[in-house]
Amino acid sequence: MNKRALLVVVIIVAVLSFAGYKFFFSRIANVGGLKVVSNPKSSIFLNDKLLGKTPYDDKYPAGEYIMKLIPEDTSTSAASWQKKINISPSLLTYVNRELGASELSSSGDILFLEKITDKEAQVAIFSTPDSATVILDGQEKGVSPLVLRDVVAGEHDVAVSSPGFTSRTVRIQAVTGYKLTVEYQLSILAENNSTSSPPSTSIGESTDPAKPYVVIKDTPTGFLRVRSGPSTTATETAQIKPGDKYSFLGEDSGWYKISYDTGKDGWISAKYAEKTE
Repeated sequence: MNKRALLVVVIIVAVLSFAGYKFFFSRIANVGGLKVVSNPKSSIFLNDKLLGKTPYDDKYPAGEYIMKLIPEDTSTSAASWQKKINISPSLLTYVNRELGASELSSSGDILFLEKITDKEAQVAIFSTPDSATVILDGQEKGVSPLVLRDVVAGEHDVAVSSPGFTSRTVRIQAVTGYKLTVEYQLSILAENNSTSSPPSTSIGESTDPAKPYVVIKDTPTGFLRVRSGPSTTATETAQIKPGDKYSFLGEDSGWYKISYDTGKDGWISAKYAEKTE
């Protein structure tokens, strides 16, 4: 398996009661909620004015700002971060940052609500890098940037993943009549976390496994997902690359079962694999 395709899952849980914030601030003109958390603890600047330190959770005048986070402990290798944010009246803007030694090793999420005319709940997903796979409540929905319409109001888990980067999952609150935007930044996967011995069933150019086996075809994403069952809703267990060959174990309604690592098996779409018997 291509070691760059391995993912380290970072779970960030942020249950945001946006409706509660709207009610709380409904009688305060032109004021919204701002919540900022970071690791490590950092000083918060809005338009170069010191606001406070993380964690921060308070109301603030609505408007567009340049937010900057500066780590308090200068002995750490964490780099500063800045980005434009919007604070909307009566709504919450949530900023979560994991500050690494550089932008590539940093990660985080920004969440904010916008009022829409449609009587539905929408969720808009953006990511750095873009074209990341978006999964809502365990079901793959497409790639970022992506707008999900007619989302059932209430709590949902939204995950994004991209080969060579950490994955992130955020728990969100979808609200009817509003579009919730989630901006993800994925950190590049550290080399020492992504190293792995090649699977014993993955065969090099000069050697083929015992028949029957499958050869992975080219895919739109440059990799193929291995799942725990013959369904797109089954859990993703690995990612494999085009050209690799794996022992064939069985098939079921357009899916092939393969052995993709020592003692590990899973299911892949037969659409992207050629079986040799």
